[in-house]
Amino acid sequence: MEYKRKLRNGVEMPYLGFGTWKLKDDQCADMVQYALENGYDAIDTAQVYLNEEAVGEGIRRSGKKREEIFVTTKVRNRFQGYDSTLYAVEASLKRLGMEYLDLYLIHWPGEKMYIPTWKALVRLYEEGVLRAVGVSNFYPEHMEACAQETGVMPMVDQIEMHPYLVQYEIIDYCREHNVFPVAWSPLAAAGESRKDSKTEKGEERMKVESPMKDPVIIKIAENHQKTPGQIILRWHIQNGFGAVPKSSNPGRIKENKGIFDFSLEENEMNQIWNMTKKQIRIGDDGKTYRFLLLEELIREGKEPKKDRFGNYL
Repeated sequence: MEYKRKLRNGVEMPYLGFGTWKLKDDQCADMVQYALENGYDAIDTAQVYLNEEAVGEGIRRSGKKREEIFVTTKVRNRFQGYDSTLYAVEASLKRLGMEYLDLYLIHWPGEKMYIPTWKALVRLYEEGVLRAVGVSNFYPEHMEACAQETGVMPMVDQIEMHPYLVQYEIIDYCREHNVFPVAWSPLAAAGESRKDSKTEKGEERMKVESPMKDPVIIKIAENHQKTPGQIILRWHIQNGFGAVPKSSNPGRIKENKGIFDFSLEENEMNQIWNMTKKQIRIGDDGKTYRFLLLEELIREGKEPKKDRFGNYL
């Protein structure tokens, strides 16, 4: 199996990337550098992670050529809208220290602003500033609206996906329309400690034990002399899903890369698919998650801080 997926426009995107959620400052730069020096060639970040500068620093420290690395980032929700998205992409380029980006995503659909946001990304894609454009946490109706408004279907949809949650409706649509589905939280490891999100009723989100502790995964791992994490990531790749696992542990970072020297048997794949019936969601739902835009934050007296370039964070 190829380690890269050819997107609809011919751009090749690695199946496995290094995620940087929650990594900050020097630790982020160090881990990005380590990942690139240990076989990764794709880095995933987002404006809301507040680490784009550190990601750029880590890339420079690695000594890798820019064209050897696939860099993905995402527009922060507060910057949705046509003009503000153009502003947001320029800010990302400055923070990362780059002249172009390989993939830019709309982080969440929200209620009404994702169409002008998508139009701005399509413009920058057509101008060559972005090599590919996509979305995150989008449902079929959101992607369909993007395509109808611009004639350009998102090339990637990054969604929550792991052995306890497969969003079948989204996956079916992605396969039908040649959209590359990429899993965030592919190991569901964040579910055990997540404290930053509430349910719609304001209750603390239920903690979820990682599928890496599931007896089914543990047994398959023993059969292959691999770790549970490697089994889950291999399951993603064999299904044709991308994955961007995050870790601040050098050993785990290196371990997560060791998934291309074995294959899961059909019955093992089916056992893991059977686990997805649990449908346990860790993060928010793209159909219901809402947020304030920049002008609304300023109007409410919550004007965001600015980075060293003078751009809003």
